[in-house]
Amino acid sequence: MAHDLPARTLASSSTATTSPLSAPTAFSTPSLANLTARHIQDYSDASSLEPHWGYYDRVVPCTNDAGSCAYLDEVYSSHDRGMFYAGAMWMVIFAIITVLAVASRSRWRGRKVRGVASWVRRWGLPDSRIVAASRLQVTMLAAALVYLAIFSFIGISYKHWVTPVKNTTLTNYRSSLGPFVDRIGILSYALTPLSILLASRESLLSAATGLPHTAFAFLHRWTGHVILLQAVVHTIGWCVIEIALYQPQPTTAIAWIKQTYMVWGVVALILLLLLWILATPWARRVMGYEAFRKAHYILAMLFIGACWGHWAQLKCFMIPSLLFWFADRGARFARTALIHYRVLPTGGAFTTIPAKITQYGDCVRLDLDASTTTAMATDFDVGQHFYLTFPQCSIWQSHPFTPLSLPGRPQSYIIRCKRGETLNLASLTLDTTPTVICGPYGSDTLAPLSRDSNVLAIAGGTGITFVVPAAIRVAQLVSSGRASGKVTLVWSVRHARDVSWCARELAELAELGADIRIHVTRGKDEAGIDDGVDFDGDESLASLATAAESGRPDVRGTVERFVSRVNVGPTTVFCSGPSGMVRDARAAVAGANDPKRVWAGEEERDVSLVVDDRFE
Repeated sequence: MAHDLPARTLASSSTATTSPLSAPTAFSTPSLANLTARHIQDYSDASSLEPHWGYYDRVVPCTNDAGSCAYLDEVYSSHDRGMFYAGAMWMVIFAIITVLAVASRSRWRGRKVRGVASWVRRWGLPDSRIVAASRLQVTMLAAALVYLAIFSFIGISYKHWVTPVKNTTLTNYRSSLGPFVDRIGILSYALTPLSILLASRESLLSAATGLPHTAFAFLHRWTGHVILLQAVVHTIGWCVIEIALYQPQPTTAIAWIKQTYMVWGVVALILLLLLWILATPWARRVMGYEAFRKAHYILAMLFIGACWGHWAQLKCFMIPSLLFWFADRGARFARTALIHYRVLPTGGAFTTIPAKITQYGDCVRLDLDASTTTAMATDFDVGQHFYLTFPQCSIWQSHPFTPLSLPGRPQSYIIRCKRGETLNLASLTLDTTPTVICGPYGSDTLAPLSRDSNVLAIAGGTGITFVVPAAIRVAQLVSSGRASGKVTLVWSVRHARDVSWCARELAELAELGADIRIHVTRGKDEAGIDDGVDFDGDESLASLATAAESGRPDVRGTVERFVSRVNVGPTTVFCSGPSGMVRDARAAVAGANDPKRVWAGEEERDVSLVVDDRFE
């Protein structure tokens, strides 16, 4: 970011050739004798300085020509307003977080509150036609963009001033372009800590609101787009000013670009461009998720440092950015240490957890060894996920996976082996592999449910790991009389034999009386079933696989039929699978909500959705 201060040198002339000032905030600068006369303000002759937060102090009174003094008035007043608008933006952000935090912890669920929530879901859940996101997400983004657009332009007097260049017949054309692009720069800096906060795995936003950190991924991506756009506009604006409007040329432009703060500005822009390019879907596919993630972390830290070097006066935004970044890294290290570091008679040791590998074609099931699993590894909530590292494949990569098992039990995972580290995992010929886990991350997906909540779990492929623990836990509560809702699981797999991935879990769910429906998308494979597929001796599962329906499930019809059979209580739909399935689930849940009936007290039409939208 460049401000209306292109150099760290001072001036003794009131008719400078470039920008309004660039000076330290104290009179004791040791290099005053060697300064060149290039700037509007003369600090060596100043009688007093007027402080401005986020900017260099102003020399008062102004002793320059009338045009330069008027220009300085505009520069400083616009900057002060920009800082106020940035502060107001953060006050709004804190207010929204506070409201969400209070709402997520509130036990008051009156019918009017439920009615409003039902209306929000009915209107906001369907996908937008503009971008791949829900209407509610797009509305939030649009509101933020409108705010930024308004406060990028207001509070600036759009004028120009022609001022003389000393000892020449040339003139400088000073305009409100400088204050405008500086305003853009302030807002860009103010958005940087928000971008870090939205991306943080150890998310303070998740802790406050109860939403998983993946819920903020859409806003994080668009915050990055906005910051890049602001940086480009800021850069173009100052290039126009310093290369075209200030005289003489090319002397002024060359002197400007050589200054230290400008070098850091160029570095920051290059790093920001790299961040943006490497975050594109194409780059992520080429690099792989893990390489993208690590590059993103490193480039983000370097970008923050370059921004500080470019304009240290706005470190009030860079310090929180760095704190959020280091807090995320530090918390991850602490989580891993708590799970794997054990106190032994001979001292402490970092130990991995052996995991049994069961091959199912392009999928593997991992069952962590119960005898070596620490209490920390079983202390998690339904819906949370862990990052797994397999040292025999690579110690530098970790991937997010949701445990198939319930809390309090040794963790189990179903992993589809596509490429990279997961493909290497499938190629291991050993029965077990050492595993390092880090977590848990995310929130308890069952926390919002009430005693009479009904659960419809819809999964595609390995998405079963996200939905089946919720279905089992609620079915357990219903079976024990502590809950009264209905539980149905709908699972779409490629082959009927794929139900053997989680035979134990399906058997438990069936014993609890839940309704289980299997859909096979590539034709039934009875040969695979008869040929020794292991269902742990449970004939009901074998018959379930044999009776599986062909084709993909009709998500909209499934949701509507389930809700229509509900006699009492709200419904929560858990969904994890391909993007098309999640999109259909959003539309189906939106259509199933009836705000008027919920407002009137009919909870049966109060339908909520919990989706797992993490990167695979």
